[in-house]
Amino acid sequence: MGHFTNNTDELWVHIDPFSAMNGISRFCENSSPWRYSKEEGILIEEFRLRNFTFLINEHSKIEGFKCLFAVNGFSKIRLQSGFPPISLVEEPKVFVLGNIKSEYVINRNWPGCS
Repeated sequence: MGHFTNNTDELWVHIDPFSAMNGISRFCENSSPWRYSKEEGILIEEFRLRNFTFLINEHSKIEGFKCLFAVNGFSKIRLQSGFPPISLVEEPKVFVLGNIKSEYVINRNWPGCS
């Protein structure tokens, strides 16, 4: 899925195993123009050769894509004096990357990844 030439207005989204295991699903998948792939075993180097418009994954940098935004997730617990005695520390865990050849990606403003 997503590895042949896309001559339509379809937007191909690849969801990696890490993201899928952490709650991203195709449950509310609508039809056109969105198409989803959960194909496993794709090497990072292969993504630029595929026809994906977006990647949802745990990597912030993949050749041929730019990071559009990140979603924070749990990282660790921090002990602190005072109340509450602990705090949860978050950091970017899931990244949404856009294909740099896609007009859909290029022609929109994205918050980016820091």
